[in-house]
Amino acid sequence: MGNRLGIQLNLGAAVVLSLSLESAALDAATQGETPSSDTASPTPQQITSKRSSTDITPLPGDSVFTTVTGSYSPFTPYGRQYALMREELARYRALSEGEHWQPLPEGQTLAPGVRDPRVRILRSLLMQYGDLATANDMASAELQDDDKTDSDHSAAERFDSEVRIAVERFQRRHGLRADGIVDSATRAHLNTPPAKRLATLQANLDRWQKMPKDLGPRHIVVNIPDYTLRLIEGDQEQYRMRVVVGKSKHPTPQISTRLTRVVFNPTWTVPINIAVRELLPKGSAHLTAGGYRLVNNRGKSVPFSGRNLRALRLGSVALQQRGGEGNALGRFKFVIPNQQAIFLHDTQRKELFSRSKRAYSHGCIRLEKPQEFAQIVLADQGKRPGKWNAERLSRYTTGTRTRAVALDQPIPVHIVYWTAWVDEEGLLNFRPDIYGRDSAGEATDSAADDSAQ
Repeated sequence: MGNRLGIQLNLGAAVVLSLSLESAALDAATQGETPSSDTASPTPQQITSKRSSTDITPLPGDSVFTTVTGSYSPFTPYGRQYALMREELARYRALSEGEHWQPLPEGQTLAPGVRDPRVRILRSLLMQYGDLATANDMASAELQDDDKTDSDHSAAERFDSEVRIAVERFQRRHGLRADGIVDSATRAHLNTPPAKRLATLQANLDRWQKMPKDLGPRHIVVNIPDYTLRLIEGDQEQYRMRVVVGKSKHPTPQISTRLTRVVFNPTWTVPINIAVRELLPKGSAHLTAGGYRLVNNRGKSVPFSGRNLRALRLGSVALQQRGGEGNALGRFKFVIPNQQAIFLHDTQRKELFSRSKRAYSHGCIRLEKPQEFAQIVLADQGKRPGKWNAERLSRYTTGTRTRAVALDQPIPVHIVYWTAWVDEEGLLNFRPDIYGRDSAGEATDSAADDSAQ
């Protein structure tokens, strides 16, 4: 059966004991003590209880966690995530030190209905990762070969419906297409060594310690490696959509701020490096046709002369695109004040949202469904809630006139870099380290260029 940590009972007493000792050591550490033989360890019943992000039984000593950034309760959204991540860290440490893990060998694609000796290894991996239940005698077939009949081996080598469901769950947790087929991409994730996952979990646990302890009762989370934006109210996800984030050479920074304004038909003041490297070479006629103009420090339009182009490179003149149809920011811009000039916005490149990897911007966050998002964040705006309906938003985004609305109640926004986290169902998720920050130890969280794409 699944459990609080996702670990399976018949991985052996050594794994359970290792996990229990790790939990005891962590608990003692929170009290400033060294673990001893008298330290209370969780029972097997505690370890195998089903985990829920909204129903957590704290281990001894977990009534308050203490970290370098302060103390907090495990019953807050922040505390729950940190507690569950800490448990996963202990579990993967036990797996990395154990003897049961072995990679799935190369071979043909494994799909429902096939019989293959490698399915026994697949079963073992899925059980160790917590995706396949072991509440039947089939489990031992994956972990040992002694005293097994031909019938036992044959059953263990069959890719049945239980294995398919387990593979689909594994794929969902890793951001893969959940088709139940073990192709090369799924096999690569299955074969990621526990030691590497352990390093990933530690890196993300370190990031959590730097997060605000109060995320806000209603807040927005943009997870860069997952390419998603989520609106959270209480402990529940209220809305989700795909996003495009910064490419590796223009990485989106990690920020905690607030959504303060929604701008309709926004203008775009082009960052100098984008203007010089990407737009000016296209020629002034092309730029004029695209709604671009040069403006001086007083906001007045000036001609595309050699002198003004030189001033553009020096920063005393800016390249600006008018709002409306064809604008790079689309029809909506969501202002989140920060030093890196990052914001959320609409885009002309709608086709990018159908791709699984979506790191294409110069640092800002492009939204898949900006009008829906605007309607949600403005739902309680003003004295007459609900007035910002789809019809009103369509009127405000027609033509070229730029208008803005300040939110009566700004919403906390957290742009995060989570390559591992526990979701609302209590499942551990992993995503690719698209910026190489896990192995680099967060050497630098370089700000994206002051860009809008």
